[in-house]
Amino acid sequence: MTALVIRGDARTLPLPDASVDLIVTSPPYFGLRSYTDGGEHYAGQIGDEPTPGEYVDNLLDCTREWMRVLKPEGSLWVNLGDKYAQNGAPAKSLLGLPWRYALACIDDLGLILRAEVIWSKPNGLPESVTDRVGRSHEQWFHLVKQPRYFSAVDEIREPHTAPGRTAGARAFGARNASITRTGTGAYEGPNPLGKLPGSVWEVATQPLRVPGELGVDHYAAFPTEWPRRLILGWSPAGICTACGEGRRPVIYSPRRNRRYRERVRLGIRPEITGYACACPTPDAPTRPAVVLDPCGGTGTTALVASVLGRVGITVDRSADYCRIAQWRTQDPGERARALGLPKPQPVPEGQSPLFEVEAS
Repeated sequence: MTALVIRGDARTLPLPDASVDLIVTSPPYFGLRSYTDGGEHYAGQIGDEPTPGEYVDNLLDCTREWMRVLKPEGSLWVNLGDKYAQNGAPAKSLLGLPWRYALACIDDLGLILRAEVIWSKPNGLPESVTDRVGRSHEQWFHLVKQPRYFSAVDEIREPHTAPGRTAGARAFGARNASITRTGTGAYEGPNPLGKLPGSVWEVATQPLRVPGELGVDHYAAFPTEWPRRLILGWSPAGICTACGEGRRPVIYSPRRNRRYRERVRLGIRPEITGYACACPTPDAPTRPAVVLDPCGGTGTTALVASVLGRVGITVDRSADYCRIAQWRTQDPGERARALGLPKPQPVPEGQSPLFEVEAS
């Protein structure tokens, strides 16, 4: 489990071509926050452009570089927030920055936009407005280079929920004989591992408490739940050293396995039974996938990637944020929190850690 903290620029990454399996990132939002380096605002940072158009142009320059380091079968997930006009657009107009970026990725970079996922924030901050709805969501975009790319979405399927109305449940049952009705709770649906995640994910924001001795006053971190789902769903648990392909989960299929209904009748729920690649038998060793956040900030993506057995790389221009990322990726409490576990007891002095963190 490795996390690499690199001080660098998202537009010129110190990484080889086609070396990254997945990119999960949240670039600085336009005109929202001043990031510091050594406690001082630094020029040329993304989000500090004078116009929305220049902001999107800079993001496209970054994305060209991200595509250079991303493998052909890799995915890019980008989170962006929007902003209301202050100048250069009609007063009080929402600028539509996330979609300006997404459409430019299609039109100018030739990327494939596979999905827009809405981040619904149940604990979003209140707004002091009285003539419009409050904004309680942001966008995540899933972009790929080619139609065939790595996906292990079976890892993040959700439990089926029976329809609330009796008539709806009866109609659904008529269409699928394998459903086992259990009141209004869970049932066995078409896929034994559950349903695909929808396009709206409700994820609460997550506070980050940085030790005072790091000397950084302003920071922003997205919840660890976001990279957790994306890393499990779109990066391989291991890459075969023989064929070079990421291993995908293998499950019992109701269409291919005649024992499926009997297993359901006995209350045995099918599970992921193994992982397969292009090799006839998956007996070659594997190496970990590489997950990158080129606008790494506080190191959330690298932290989660490392605890999930991947190599997590976080890149940021700010020495202040690299300090936070270095602390987070090696702190036992932060690593436990990323896994949803209780904070462990302090490691005795002189005992070797089970992970490494590098900075450059």
